[in-house]
Amino acid sequence: MTRTALIVALALGVFTGTAHAQFYKGKTVTMIINYPAGGPTDIEGRIIAQHLPAHIAGKPNIVVKNVGGAGGVIGTNQLADAAPNGETFGFFTLDIIAQLLGNPALRANYADFMMIAGVENPLVAYARKDTPPGLKVATDIMRAPEFKALSLNAQNSNTINQALSLDLLGLKYRPIPAYRGLKEVETAILQNEGQLANTSLPGWTGSVVPTMGELVIPLWQLAPRGKDGGYPRSAALPDMPTFEEFYAMVNGGKKPSGFTYEVLRTSTDPLVAMFRTALMPPKTPHEPVALMRSAFVDLWKNPDFIRDYSNVVKTKPILVTGEEAQDIVAALAQVKAEIKAFLLDYSNRLVR
Repeated sequence: MTRTALIVALALGVFTGTAHAQFYKGKTVTMIINYPAGGPTDIEGRIIAQHLPAHIAGKPNIVVKNVGGAGGVIGTNQLADAAPNGETFGFFTLDIIAQLLGNPALRANYADFMMIAGVENPLVAYARKDTPPGLKVATDIMRAPEFKALSLNAQNSNTINQALSLDLLGLKYRPIPAYRGLKEVETAILQNEGQLANTSLPGWTGSVVPTMGELVIPLWQLAPRGKDGGYPRSAALPDMPTFEEFYAMVNGGKKPSGFTYEVLRTSTDPLVAMFRTALMPPKTPHEPVALMRSAFVDLWKNPDFIRDYSNVVKTKPILVTGEEAQDIVAALAQVKAEIKAFLLDYSNRLVR
């Protein structure tokens, strides 16, 4: 490289760095959380909102806006309608089922959003210990004559994954898909309006255990797929059996299989692979997307963030990069038509 070319390259580098720093300087960025305040998504999102600005060039202020309802769909639509100027992003629990079923209430395809980052999390199923005839160990749920299983709306991933798991085990239950958010589900479990529910890892460790750990018992975790294609226990929950292990315990060592299990895993794997997702509106320009993706990568190196997150969730967060998250939502287009048809019929039957 000639001396002149080197000077030009250095100048461009300085200019580019300065331009990046100026993009967010003095701005306020709105972070939409698509569930109500106090719920698991909100708990995790506010820790990120506290620490993220220090890692964004220009150090903007971040204001949290909770937009709950319809299992997260209302907040998702609001983000889809936001100006793609880099000043709004979401911290969501995606409703994978809503997209697979073509739910008309969901006005945007997840693959159209600009994915910024994700957090890998297992799902935890839990039940009241006083569920008849009484649960001393998790497998005692198999002796329950009937119970109420509480969840969000009938086409929500939370509801579908829970019901498929219970059906695969052959349990007798009454589905109650009627709640706006998992915090409301927890309150209903506490008041014994129902006996079984599921939640995210932060919901379990940061909300359920502290408020009613003596009242409920964990049953199983729906863990993310491992690199070998299996489903090992999450590093965050090493003492809790996976759904596959629980199934084997009550079925003489037999592993779950068949079409219903394929449906369960097809609908669950994308969710637990990035249970929380940071994303920006469709058509957001490359510059703010790149800045935010870089900020999240840097955030995961911040010991203060890791400490605060771990204090609440009781485990270190597992980062999914924006590029990896984009691939996950793009793969939803490859789900087989027969699985989508089954899910549509199944969700309709849950409300009958």
